[in-house]
Amino acid sequence: MTYLRGILTKIGLLLIFCLVILIFFLIKPFNNYELAFYDLRFKLRPALSMSEEIVLIEISDDTLKNLGTWPLPRDFHASLLDVLREYGAKMVVFDIIFSEPTLYDGEFARSIQEAKNVYLPLVFYLEDKSRDNIFPVDSSYVLADLVGELAENASGIGHINVMLDSDGKVRKVPLFIKQGGRLIPQLAFKAVCDKLGLNTNNIAIKGNKLVIDRSLSLPVIGNNYFLVNYPQKWEKSFKHFSYFEILKSYAQKKEGKDPDLDLSELKGKVCFIGLTAAGTSDFQPVPLENIYPLVGLQASIFNSLMNKEFITYVGFPFNIFFAFLVFFFSLAICLWLKPLKSFLGSLVFATAYFSLSVAVFIIFGLWIDLFLPLFIILVNYIVVSAYRFFAETKKRELLEQELDIARAIQKSFLPSELKEFSGLGISSFMLPAKFVAGDLYDFVKIDDRRLGLFIADVSGKGVPASLIMAQTISFFRIFARQYADCAKVLALINKELCGKTSARFVTAMYIIVDTTQNKVYVSSAGHSPLLLYRKKTNTVAEVEINAGMPLGIMDEAGYENVPVDIESGDKIVIFTDGLTDARDVNNQEFGCENVKKIISENGTKKAEQLSELIIDRVKKFSMHRSQHDDITLIICAR
Repeated sequence: MTYLRGILTKIGLLLIFCLVILIFFLIKPFNNYELAFYDLRFKLRPALSMSEEIVLIEISDDTLKNLGTWPLPRDFHASLLDVLREYGAKMVVFDIIFSEPTLYDGEFARSIQEAKNVYLPLVFYLEDKSRDNIFPVDSSYVLADLVGELAENASGIGHINVMLDSDGKVRKVPLFIKQGGRLIPQLAFKAVCDKLGLNTNNIAIKGNKLVIDRSLSLPVIGNNYFLVNYPQKWEKSFKHFSYFEILKSYAQKKEGKDPDLDLSELKGKVCFIGLTAAGTSDFQPVPLENIYPLVGLQASIFNSLMNKEFITYVGFPFNIFFAFLVFFFSLAICLWLKPLKSFLGSLVFATAYFSLSVAVFIIFGLWIDLFLPLFIILVNYIVVSAYRFFAETKKRELLEQELDIARAIQKSFLPSELKEFSGLGISSFMLPAKFVAGDLYDFVKIDDRRLGLFIADVSGKGVPASLIMAQTISFFRIFARQYADCAKVLALINKELCGKTSARFVTAMYIIVDTTQNKVYVSSAGHSPLLLYRKKTNTVAEVEINAGMPLGIMDEAGYENVPVDIESGDKIVIFTDGLTDARDVNNQEFGCENVKKIISENGTKKAEQLSELIIDRVKKFSMHRSQHDDITLIICAR
């Protein structure tokens, strides 16, 4: 039942996460980030091909400086049209509003009529409340209409409305605006359709495509919105001409002078005329840059339609499918791989998805949601890592509880505190590097005049070493009560440990102190030296002992008993290598010489005082470094 409950809980969590992803797609809380990643793909993409037919005629700073303030008198527009007609321009598209009647409208209308290739704009007030599912953009009135005689003579009329996204950038335009029961096409779109001989009244919807006159198929969002495929930044896009320079060059030509511009370059061109002067209002931020003249938008739409290079938004079904695919795949990476590998796997997967989305945008013009899938990968990694962290923390707490019990059990293996024996002063100290130690020591009262001191160090640390420690101390207690011979006890322990320590070994030293004979019998199994303090000479020396093989390595290893004479006031000091191997911040070892120096300087102190002094010096020496080995110290004072 518990297993089934766990499975159902996991399935429930997966369903909740899937529901959250679906809600994110519906309410779009990260829409601005998604749009930013859309713009990034524009900047990473190489420049698109640009039609050589398209030229931009700018009403820039030099034009206003030389011809007067904005708006320009319309007889200038008439003169420009006459020049363009004379030099064979194919089409002229004005991105300029002509909603108010002026003195020169008749002259301008005449030039429009004679040119027979002029397209003029309208601007609508958009309500976006239409109930028409095919063309939802509706308008109850025209915000900027055309002067009647201009509209009558134009070859085509279209709207120049744009749609601002939530971050204020222009990425799409409505291809049609419904007004008064009729559909008004977008200006550049209308010009392209006329150039291709297509009827903009003959339209059909096929999936996410808008089909014009059964010939031109355009990818759209919501049946009507067309994504503008800006080919390049403004300064590098298409060929630019100055409005003023064209008129000036034409006047120079008439006067028989060499013109500044070769006006023959206008032959066969589609001319887009718009305002680009600094400080004017016809600028908007677009994916490629934050200040972009909207006449470039018209040229970009015309270029995209002529070259059939479109941006296609893959839509909700595909994006939600990709999101779920990313969710389950990234979740599998995080769950199946270890923490470091799951981080690297998530990073590689995120990079691969990012690269794929950029590649399909560059190659196929497909816009796939990018931010939310990357966000899903990040959240999956964070959630799984947090889950692992808390799970490991819980396991660690349980392990620490078990280790506390193990430490208490191990402590119970150690002898009860013994400070005196038949005139001997004794001090013992042990500090594990971890919860449990691989060091051990023990005392055994052989009789009223003899005391056995045993110290050992298991190779390694932690739980494995502590288990061998428990075995070793058990064997010692058995054999030390049977034999009052240091070497024989070590030999018997060695035989028992051989083959049972899993490639580990134990260094050990066994000492029997005879208070009647004032002798110490020492046997060593590869252990640290025994230090002997002589009160008479106030010197500390290492007792020469033929150390045998560490315990647990060789079955038939032999050990020797070494007798040492002691006098009143002498001290015997034995320890494990954790004491001398303690390191400071410079990675320098405390060393045996330091231990000797402390003993010689404080040899008259009691065993317990001397022990405390040595341990205190070691702790201060290595206070900025973590303890890396168990420390055990025994001092026996005669």
